[in-house]
Amino acid sequence: MSKSRLLLPIVGLSFVSLLMSACSRPEIDTSEVIRPVRVVELQSSGNTSEESFPGQIEPRLQASLSFQVGGKLINRLVDAGDRVKKDQVLAKLDPQDLSLALQAAQARFDAANMEYVQLKTDLERAKTLKQKNFISQAELDRKQLAQDAAASRLTQARAQLGSQSNQKQYGDLRAPNDGVVSQVYAEAGQVLAAGQPVVQWANENEVQVSMAVPERRVADIQVGQGAQVQLWSGAEVLSARVREVSPLADPVTRTFAVLLDVSDPKKVSRFGMSATVVFRKAAEANVFKLPISSLVAEHSGAFVWVFDEAKGIVSKRIVKPYDVSESSFLVKDGLNNGELIVTAGTHVLNEGQKVRRFVETGDLSQ
Repeated sequence: MSKSRLLLPIVGLSFVSLLMSACSRPEIDTSEVIRPVRVVELQSSGNTSEESFPGQIEPRLQASLSFQVGGKLINRLVDAGDRVKKDQVLAKLDPQDLSLALQAAQARFDAANMEYVQLKTDLERAKTLKQKNFISQAELDRKQLAQDAAASRLTQARAQLGSQSNQKQYGDLRAPNDGVVSQVYAEAGQVLAAGQPVVQWANENEVQVSMAVPERRVADIQVGQGAQVQLWSGAEVLSARVREVSPLADPVTRTFAVLLDVSDPKKVSRFGMSATVVFRKAAEANVFKLPISSLVAEHSGAFVWVFDEAKGIVSKRIVKPYDVSESSFLVKDGLNNGELIVTAGTHVLNEGQKVRRFVETGDLSQ
């Protein structure tokens, strides 16, 4: 028997085995994968528009205090954090130079006064002599001019004496009102020029919040508008009101400075604390507030995905968002109360796609 006849049964058996194994493969699951999505139900009642900005607590009234005259600082009587009363002495200059200057001004005044008295006496004597024709009119006029010049020098000396007397008092730096020393700039032994800051004084009974508002939001903030101040320290929320909106933008940051007066009856705030300023206002009727993650932008406009829970599909809905912030936006037209809006996974959806509502269980297969 030839080898070819022996191989035929073997090849046939192999073909039958391959055919049977192919028929026994498991079937491929071709069913459509239904994607889970997060949704939010539209509720128009009670919605509010909210915007927040970072801010800082500052004293409402503060000033850098300095001497009105120059001199050597011999004593600083307060430190940062000290509370002071009105007219309390905060620092002192060396009084020696001021005392000498006052003595010199007093001497000039005395000399000018004696000269004036002497020339006044001479003028009176000259008038008597003129009546008897012992002197000429020209001589009398010279006496009168000399007396007038002496009167002017006396007035000048009197003014200098008063100014120097005031400068002697300027050697004591006093608090303008009750408050606290927030910062010190000079130490004993320094020679100071007139107007050089010595301490920073602040009124701790009145505080304000300063914040920077970007160009696109400054038009929404008006003087007198109410706000809430949330301190980062976790203290209670304070009420505030806008006092000032700068008309000029910062040339570097392009933001506008806004100042708010803060009501802090319990004095929980401290200068320099960080805070968040929150502005709230009631939304218009039939206005919906949605998270920014639900908004999809394309070349033809913006839209959201509306989920039809009965049919299990999503569909596009064109909207016109406004009052857009980093976290949310408002929609007035195009949506209805009670509709379900997709808030996550919006970028992978298609019109009419079947989806299912994601249940917060931590398991997407549910």
